Amino acid sequence: MEEETPSVEDLVDPMPLDRPAKMRRMEEPGCEPSAPSTSPEKGISRADFEKILRMSQTGMSVDAIAHVWNVETVEIVKTLELMRSGKDSQSDAQVGSEHGWTSLVKRLVEDPPELCCPISHWLMEDPVVAADGITYERHCIAEWFQSNSGSPTTREPLSTHVLNPNQHVKSAVLAHKEKTVQEILSVASQVPTDDALKLLSRGEQFVRASLPDASAKRKLSSLLLFRGKRMLPGERRAVIEELVPMLLEVRDMSQLQELLADMDGQEVLWFLRQVDEDMIKSLSVPGPHKILVCKELARRITDSPVAEAQSERLSLLWDFLSQQQENQDDQDWAQAASLMLAAFHGRLTARLEQLDTKLLHHALTFLHSKESATAFARDFFTCDFGIFTLEKWPPSRSASIFVELASRMHDDKDEEKLDLLVEAHGINDSDAHVCRALLKQICRCMLCQRTTDDSKHLEGLLLKVQLEQVEDIPAEVVSKLCLEQESLKSLRGSQLMLLAKMLEKADRRADGARVAVAAAEAFSADGNEDESHGAVAFAHHLDRTNDDASLMLCNLLGSIRSKCKDLGNQCQDLGIKWQSLDSTCQVLGKRSTGLDEKYTELLDKYKQLQKAQEVPIKPPVWHLTWDLSGYDFTNFTEGQRQLSEEFQLGASGVEAWLWLTPKASADKASLYLHVSEPVWVKWRCQVGSWEASTEHEFAKEANGSLKGYGWPKQIPFSNLASGIAFHVLSVRRAGSSLRLVAPGS
Repeated sequence: MEEETPSVEDLVDPMPLDRPAKMRRMEEPGCEPSAPSTSPEKGISRADFEKILRMSQTGMSVDAIAHVWNVETVEIVKTLELMRSGKDSQSDAQVGSEHGWTSLVKRLVEDPPELCCPISHWLMEDPVVAADGITYERHCIAEWFQSNSGSPTTREPLSTHVLNPNQHVKSAVLAHKEKTVQEILSVASQVPTDDALKLLSRGEQFVRASLPDASAKRKLSSLLLFRGKRMLPGERRAVIEELVPMLLEVRDMSQLQELLADMDGQEVLWFLRQVDEDMIKSLSVPGPHKILVCKELARRITDSPVAEAQSERLSLLWDFLSQQQENQDDQDWAQAASLMLAAFHGRLTARLEQLDTKLLHHALTFLHSKESATAFARDFFTCDFGIFTLEKWPPSRSASIFVELASRMHDDKDEEKLDLLVEAHGINDSDAHVCRALLKQICRCMLCQRTTDDSKHLEGLLLKVQLEQVEDIPAEVVSKLCLEQESLKSLRGSQLMLLAKMLEKADRRADGARVAVAAAEAFSADGNEDESHGAVAFAHHLDRTNDDASLMLCNLLGSIRSKCKDLGNQCQDLGIKWQSLDSTCQVLGKRSTGLDEKYTELLDKYKQLQKAQEVPIKPPVWHLTWDLSGYDFTNFTEGQRQLSEEFQLGASGVEAWLWLTPKASADKASLYLHVSEPVWVKWRCQVGSWEASTEHEFAKEANGSLKGYGWPKQIPFSNLASGIAFHVLSVRRAGSSLRLVAPGS
């Protein structure tokens, strides 16, 4: 009797098939799993080999057996080969495993005969059924019919050459390809290299026929990735060049990361040049190749024609360097980060107060030596970022690095702090933060100064920096100023005037007058005569005993009087000419229209010329002193008045004069300002210790007159002997949008 073929149920344990075999065996009483001989992960014991072999002998495919035992197909193949070879020792198992791989590879590289064309014996791509009922590859049978009329298989005549697509076979071919590719992907990492390359090449052949399908692309990328890993670095460039764009297109970060981990330096450098900054930021580059990221970003920064793109890449490189120098002990990373900080601090997002002091000191070293910075950049980044060609080094914005280092020093390091801040000011003297830090340190040092030489040096720095910022010097420091000529000579006229006003507030009027005289000389040397005149008047106001101020004021008045006299003579000559012309016109009697028009034209020209010549007679005045020491007010009673000479309000062209009414009350006088035409004025008056400011818009009354405006019954009569100091602060003519402001206001 023939032996009865066992069923699947007879070959396996009577337990649910969805449970792993190892679990089923362990649940049996007294059953301990034997040591696995092929796959420790899957737990196929030697005791199960016979069952697997019997399942195979019944005709079950290795895939079906693998499904039953819940293991990989490759493990079933190796197990069957081991059993059939009859090997039992560990070394024999190794040989059996090799036989298993051979069998597996052979199966995967050979096509099922039922799916191959009987003519070409190749796997069919476009299967068609001929009249003989046999399926062929379309182009093969078509070529056969060109020279033959019968069946290529039976040699029998055919009634027709019509070919019908065989969709069933075509679906079977596609399923075979799909299954083969999946199996190749599952074993590619385990089979020997030569066999793996052979299998991967076959898998690629199957997949490429389905491109550009997205699923096919993903499978092809996996196949290429396996193939690249099995090839030597110098031989896989073509594979990488095809694989990288594919992975970038589908944004497969896991495979990109896996590929990157297996690349050598040249391949990594090529890879980095294919990806954008966002991709570089998201990748985890293997440690030995991190320097290549720096070099690639440095190259992009140097080649960037657009400032915005360059700044983004600078920030990316800075972030990368900052992270690396914190995670590594290598000093080169810290120096690389400090070089970026020194060269590009103004364009980075770095917050200095959050950086390590050592990093700042490294940056300071590079800022002190352009050659060192260039040499290190070329060595580390293979480019110098253009540092060598920079005209200014250190860069202006690096001054804040010096300030930050100074702020971290202890209070007993005043001299070192001062040196750093002076250096920062030399790099960028327009940075308000730098100037404030330096001024604070200078004032601190001045209040603690020990020698005269220290005092002179600090005072020169103070005046240079403080007055550049147009800020007041602290009162306690002003009182210590020596005001050496050497310290003053480098200051501009406007700075000297500011200093003179500070000295006035500190009740150092004599010194303030001396500084104001120096300001007048500086203004005059620059051709600013109006400012010079104002400085002279201010100096005389501060100290009437200052001989230089008095002499300069006398010279100024003499010059003004001389000019006024010359202008008066010119006007007198013009008046005579006008009278002569007027007489001639009267004789002619205006007999013709042409003469009338000429007369009108000449009259207008004369008036314009007269106005142009008259205005300078009244010199522009911003500050004046009305000296009343020569007036006798003994017999003045209420209702009487004293008028000053006329003068021009600043440079507005509007004439004005002061109107004083003494003894408007028992001991107070009234003081008013009068103007020749509508105008807005802001002014200040000082009479001895009395001082007041006001502003007013002079407008014509209904009768066309302009009333004066000022201080009724407020001026102490006893102070009039010292004179009245008048200061125009600002002025604006009627209908004008321009407001003239007094110099120094």
